[in-house]
Amino acid sequence: MIELMSVLPVLRVTDLDQSVEFYGQVLGFEVVWRAPIDAGGENAMVRSGGVDLLLSTAADLGDTPAFTGTLYFSASGTAELFEAIKESVDIAWPLTQMADGTSEFGLRDPDGYTLAVTEIPAVAAPPPPV
Repeated sequence: MIELMSVLPVLRVTDLDQSVEFYGQVLGFEVVWRAPIDAGGENAMVRSGGVDLLLSTAADLGDTPAFTGTLYFSASGTAELFEAIKESVDIAWPLTQMADGTSEFGLRDPDGYTLAVTEIPAVAAPPPPV
C-alpha cells in the first residue's frame, strides 16, 4: 500500500514578487529557489519550517488564481502573530479559541487565497504515579 509523505500546494499567483514578499513578511517563508518556466511565467519555491509552497505565474494553471478550500498552517505563537499582522493584512476571521482547545485565525493573501494559522496546545504531562 502507498504511504504518502507530504503535499506541496502549488498556488497560481498574479504577481510573484508581491506573493514572495507577502509570504515572507507575514508567515516567515524564505525563497528556496526561483526560476523561469519554459512555457512562460515563473516559479518560486518558498519554505518556512517544514512547510513548502510553490508560487507560480504559469499560464497552464489558469488565467486567475482559484482555490475553494483553506490552507491550514500549524504553528506556534499564533496569538502573537495575529496581534502583529491584524492591522496590515486582510483578516478572514479573528483569533478564536476553538472547542478542541486549538486557537486559530484566518487571513487572505494578495490573490485571495484563504489561509489559516492554528496552534495546538501542548498536552500536559500526566501526574507522576503516587
